[in-house]
Amino acid sequence: MNEETKIDPKHTSTRQILRIVGPILAGIGLLLIIIGVGSFFASFGSFQPPRFFWCAFLGMPLLFVGIVLCGFGFQGAVLRYQLGEVAPVTKDTFNYLAEGTQEGVKTVATAIGEGIAAGMSGSRTAENRCPKCSQTNDADAKFCKTCGAALTE
Repeated sequence: MNEETKIDPKHTSTRQILRIVGPILAGIGLLLIIIGVGSFFASFGSFQPPRFFWCAFLGMPLLFVGIVLCGFGFQGAVLRYQLGEVAPVTKDTFNYLAEGTQEGVKTVATAIGEGIAAGMSGSRTAENRCPKCSQTNDADAKFCKTCGAALTE
């Protein structure tokens, strides 16, 4: 399955329209801004108001809309390029970090395995049994939590 069959059939034509209309609007907007700003500065030598300064105010939104349409039209190509640049670096970084932590992961996994094995075997070393009622108590307890008898070590 190639890329074009995964995409909605109208997507390709919409992308082509955005790639054509976007630069045209951006170019017209930029041209209007240049005319408006040029008219503004040209009026400095005379005592008349600038005649085409309104073009700058019409050109700014056109330039913005043109740039946004270009962004949508070329977004896939830009992202594919970015991912082509970023993915190898990310892969190398992950492999470098994984290589440096293998021994630590093995140590933690071994400790967890030993703890689970000790818990499953029923051997509890962190407890005291009461000599009077046989109740298990914490290892650092001085008295039984059930009958209150003194625990001997």
